[in-house]
Amino acid sequence: MHELAHELRPLVFRLYYMVRRLTPQHQLTLTQGSVLTELVTGGPRRMSVLAELEGVRQPSMTDLVRRLERLGLVTRTGDPEDRRAVLVEATDAGRRYLEEVVVAREEFLRERLAALDPAERAAIDTALPALRRLIDPAKKEELLDER
Repeated sequence: MHELAHELRPLVFRLYYMVRRLTPQHQLTLTQGSVLTELVTGGPRRMSVLAELEGVRQPSMTDLVRRLERLGLVTRTGDPEDRRAVLVEATDAGRRYLEEVVVAREEFLRERLAALDPAERAAIDTALPALRRLIDPAKKEELLDER
């Protein structure tokens, strides 16, 4: 298992680095992109939930959301269920931006996958469920239930 982790780590890093470097990124950080993705795919979220999902403190999330807001990618509104809380939502521009990034990144990956032989593609396809389980979804699901 130690050897597998040793082999997997640089591959995951290099693949992710290539995808980010060779596709549109504009000026979003990894965390900003993650927050925008969460808002587009999951709908409006409380600032506190976003901070917990990303593993940052609330003041850091507030700064991050301000930057996304200045770029026109998100808006903030009061939470009708709790006047103390703030809801963050992706704008139409934010949804369009994310769609452009996703399309470009998937095209990049399709080109790379096309260069592999069918058996290699099948091996990657077979590994996808195990790779998904490497990401612990339980904590994220708990947080999303709090919104």
